[in-house]
Amino acid sequence: MMLEFQTQNLVTIDAAVDSQPPREEEQEQHLKMDDTSLYCDQIPDADDVLIELDCQNDPSEGRKEFLAPASRMEFESYDDAYNYYVCYAKEVGFCVRVKNSWFKRNSREKYGAVLCCSSQGFKRIKDVNSFRKETRTGCPAMIRMGLVESQRWRIHEVTLEHNHILGATIHKSIKNVGIGTKKKLLPSCSTAEVQTVKLYRALVIDAGGNGNSNSNARDNKTFSEYSNELNLKKGDVQTIYNFLCRMQLTNPNFFYLMDFNDEGHLRNVLWVDARSKTACGYFGDVIYFDNTYLSNKYEIPLVAFVGINHHGQTVLLGCGLLAGETIESYTWLFRTWVMCMSGCSPQTIITDRCRALQIAIAEIFPKSHHCFGLSLIMKKVPEKLGGLHNYDAIRKALIKAVYETLKVIEFEAAWGVMIHCFGVSDHEWLRSLYEDRVHWAPVYLKDKFFGGMAAARPGESVCPFFDKYVHKQTPLKEFLDKYELALHQKYKEESLADIESRSSSPLLITKCSFELQLSRMYTKEIFTKFQFEVGEMFSCFGTTQLHVDGPIIIFLVKERVLTDGNRREIKDFEVLYNRSAGEVRCICCCFNFYGYLCRHALCVLNFNGVEEIPPKYILSRWKKDYKRLYIPDHNFGSSDDTDRIHRSNQLFRSALQVVEEGILSVDHYNVALQAFEESFIKARDVEQRNE
Repeated sequence: MMLEFQTQNLVTIDAAVDSQPPREEEQEQHLKMDDTSLYCDQIPDADDVLIELDCQNDPSEGRKEFLAPASRMEFESYDDAYNYYVCYAKEVGFCVRVKNSWFKRNSREKYGAVLCCSSQGFKRIKDVNSFRKETRTGCPAMIRMGLVESQRWRIHEVTLEHNHILGATIHKSIKNVGIGTKKKLLPSCSTAEVQTVKLYRALVIDAGGNGNSNSNARDNKTFSEYSNELNLKKGDVQTIYNFLCRMQLTNPNFFYLMDFNDEGHLRNVLWVDARSKTACGYFGDVIYFDNTYLSNKYEIPLVAFVGINHHGQTVLLGCGLLAGETIESYTWLFRTWVMCMSGCSPQTIITDRCRALQIAIAEIFPKSHHCFGLSLIMKKVPEKLGGLHNYDAIRKALIKAVYETLKVIEFEAAWGVMIHCFGVSDHEWLRSLYEDRVHWAPVYLKDKFFGGMAAARPGESVCPFFDKYVHKQTPLKEFLDKYELALHQKYKEESLADIESRSSSPLLITKCSFELQLSRMYTKEIFTKFQFEVGEMFSCFGTTQLHVDGPIIIFLVKERVLTDGNRREIKDFEVLYNRSAGEVRCICCCFNFYGYLCRHALCVLNFNGVEEIPPKYILSRWKKDYKRLYIPDHNFGSSDDTDRIHRSNQLFRSALQVVEEGILSVDHYNVALQAFEESFIKARDVEQRNE
């Protein structure tokens, strides 16, 4: 059972503060509900139905941790909020009653309430029954909540402390109830309890971990046996919840969602902060989904959405914890991520080879190109082929087939030679690799855009975002403690790269007009990579026409390529050129793989007297002022200005440009800060004028 949307109602905290219902001293001005005692199970009216609380000296024995109510928790409805507090009370060991309720005068719509412990206050002298034990102790435990602008119910005030002994169990005894009444009553109670358990049992955590009291038994089980729940240690769920609440309170526009199984055990979690949302708007065209920690059975089942920024640095686009490598878990994660990102659909998604991932991505991202990370595959070569006879020779043949072929026919021939010469036609891993070749072999991916994440050359790989912060045995609490440090370090690196790119001019190594053109536009890191291609134009020669078809001309460019043993051999590269369309495409497809033109394409442009790179080959995502000039569209769906979420997205986007300008210098910062302060005052004045 998927409970992600129900669960979000319980644990989402909104940083905004709306109007609150009247406090107790103001209640005379409103219609007041009778001080009626309510208990942990919603029981239909019946004559003389008694629910008694069995108190024990040690209420903590066998007690389960429950995510206690907190200020600013939100719920979809009053009933959701009430049922949650009732379920919490049942676990802790007390009963609940409604102390106050407030209604709007015209519509009679409820807009505020106070729920308290049944031991709150004291009975009036005339109501005291000498034959029944007094249970009221003036207990202060309560929650005060109200309806906010979003039409959700928010907790505004919480008191958790009790001044009496709490009970471990609740006993029911039904007196003087006829047989017919009992038959109607019991099924109703059962149904209510089942619904309550399904909705709110998700918040209950056994002291031993994620619903498993026997930690030794859990450790003896295999990973696959826990694919329906996170394999957590004692206190981990509370650690996760505390982390998410802290992030939402301190990080504007923070999003998270928790998924629970039918037994109420935590199964999957996703969280995305404001900067990740923004980064996705800028750099969400190509995404690497990193499940290395999950697939390699790290202590933490961490997964991450990673992109590449305008400096070629990895940026975080979202994080998650998954119960296992299952279709259900991946589908939930991707669907939730898309919801958070307002329907963002990347051009290309790079992942490890995994059947479950393949099925989930095909369902959630049907328009995206799904490719397997080549570097991830090549890293497994020693493990998969290391035991074979002539391993070194097989490895060299594989590398040649993968990296040195330019056409499909060449790849097929080289693969066939490797299989035949070394007699590995029955090798299962190689066979399955060949069947999936269209998803990972560079010769089949030349029409896909990778934006620098292709790793299509020997030795290249995409570095994991948390590479320096997570090792095989890193516990969950340590990672969550380091999470903000890791993000701060990444943001610092990006900020320093921004400053360096804007404040310095790169040293030119040639007199080529292409080099001068992009030196003024691109960030230092990306320009350095392009500059290497400009320098390597001198290793190319013999640019000649092979075929002419109207405006389209096929050129042949020869290059002296460095091979094993530092020897150079001549290799031919075909380049298509269309002057009228301003199009140039090389068979090596450097532009699609890395986002800039290769030496062979530059030679053809130069040969035809072109002095500037055509605009279509100058990507905005590599420009040094990209984040200042471009406002990402976070709201892909249609909406109007009356939608609170839409307004929030629009304001957030508009503020980004001011922020990007404000970090350039102290003077820029002061001007931007003053503008924000003035805008705040003007916006606040609107509310005062309306009042």
